[in-house]
Amino acid sequence: MNILLIEDESRIAEFVAHGLEGAGYQVQHAADGELGLAMVRERAHGVVILDAMLPKLDGFELLRQMRQFFQTGGADFAL
Repeated sequence: MNILLIEDESRIAEFVAHGLEGAGYQVQHAADGELGLAMVRERAHGVVILDAMLPKLDGFELLRQMRQFFQTGGADFAL
């Protein structure tokens, strides 16, 4: 399963990604909300782990835009 981790704190991101990869998951990482949204739009992910307090685009706004993207048919996969 492909997991997208959107987390700006590098130590937290490394810790979470290491644990998930050790359990056999593929992890992609975005360090800010804008990059996270771009990654959501370009590729399907089985799970998105989203921090609330992110630079450039906070987690709440990112989630709102992700929902809008999927509800308007922006992708072949669902949120």
